[in-house]
Amino acid sequence: MSDKILICEDEENIVFFIKAELEYEGFETDVAYDGEEAMRMFSGEYSLVLLDIMLPKKNGLECLREIRKISDIPVLILTARKEVYDKVAFLSAGADDYVTKPFDTMELIARIKRHIQRAKPPQNLVVNADAFLAKISGKDIHLTKTEFEVLNFLYTNTDKVKTRDEIIHAVFGDFYGESNVVDANIKNIRAKIANITDAKIIETVRGKGYVIRGVPCLN
Repeated sequence: MSDKILICEDEENIVFFIKAELEYEGFETDVAYDGEEAMRMFSGEYSLVLLDIMLPKKNGLECLREIRKISDIPVLILTARKEVYDKVAFLSAGADDYVTKPFDTMELIARIKRHIQRAKPPQNLVVNADAFLAKISGKDIHLTKTEFEVLNFLYTNTDKVKTRDEIIHAVFGDFYGESNVVDANIKNIRAKIANITDAKIIETVRGKGYVIRGVPCLN
């Protein structure tokens, strides 16, 4: 089950861009173009709210205060305001973070992922190479030999981004030439983990490779 994000933004070009990037990253999205619509749409099904401050009908600060009366969902503010007192006001009202327009897309996506992950209950990942055992939150992940070796390599390098070439070298050796084999195995591992939990254990770092981070790892 994918994480779902409510985008509250009245500029259609910004909405189009953010929505496309989030869906590329595997998120589901809904869009509200004004504050009243945002509050009508808001529900517990969302993993994060991306909230513009300068919304019509009801501004973002009013929406944030209403959200905080009923929910502790992560709220990330989009703002064109650069004054320190504005940012302090947003954070004091209960925002988890803010991004100033114009923003860097990769930074925005990274912040969204971080706040969603932090809001979820901890997921303990255990990988034991000697026992050929992989568990997430106490439940077995049933992997093929190759899938296990890929997961174990990322696990032993937690918080370090590993390229496809590095994964191939570690799992298949120097002379294996098909880089898409990594993507195929990662897809299979993710599908098997998804049968147990909706936590995103293996993160794609665009243009770089893959990484496990933000997940408690136990030996």
